[in-house]
Amino acid sequence: MSYLVLGLVAGLAAVERKGFLQAMLSRPIALGPLTGLALGDVAGGLYVAAPLELLWLGAVNLGAALPVHEALGTAAITGGTVLASRALRTEGLDGPALLPAVAVLAVFVCAPLALLGRRADRLVEHWNEWLHARAERELAAGEASAAARVNLYGLALPFGIGFVLAPLGAAVVVAVVPFVLLCAPGTLPALALGWVAFAAFACASGAKAMRAPRAGALYFGAMGLGLCLFLATALAGGGT
Repeated sequence: MSYLVLGLVAGLAAVERKGFLQAMLSRPIALGPLTGLALGDVAGGLYVAAPLELLWLGAVNLGAALPVHEALGTAAITGGTVLASRALRTEGLDGPALLPAVAVLAVFVCAPLALLGRRADRLVEHWNEWLHARAERELAAGEASAAARVNLYGLALPFGIGFVLAPLGAAVVVAVVPFVLLCAPGTLPALALGWVAFAAFACASGAKAMRAPRAGALYFGAMGLGLCLFLATALAGGGT
């Protein structure tokens, strides 16, 4: 049932992303918590949402541009993180390092789906060109209702791509990640640090995507402040 729910969320996000409404609900910062909510773990969805939003901040549908499919990647990563974490807790493996460790492995497994989704978008564009020609033929024949239905056909393929690929990616995470971590639980701290490194990379990616004159200075300034706070906290903790 969880995979069916994930597929529905991913399919609807794929449609909202480009074909209907376009209220930015398919952006990672919104889709992550929504996917987590649908799967019963809002906190897990929110945990991965912010770094994914920064990573794919420049992936915006403008005109004929075909960016990476950030909605597909986000749904798969969030679903895989939530479901794999749940499976591991059921097996008795828990702790503060669990969620970041699972999240970084989910990114490793499912992030390529965003690239695959971009290829699928090219297929959708060709499909829509054919549908456009069909709608014109229907209108020329006086079949206005049939021409209107063609618009729904145009939404079916993006929905189907998200509905199939996001649960498939999450299922791979659930099959692989718990097996790896149960066999090597000692890797949890290192993998948790890997999530921190990924978050830092996502911040740099977001700063680059902004293309603002002061974005670099703000990014490195914030990074320096963050490092100072981290060191101050670590030293204070070591003193006690």
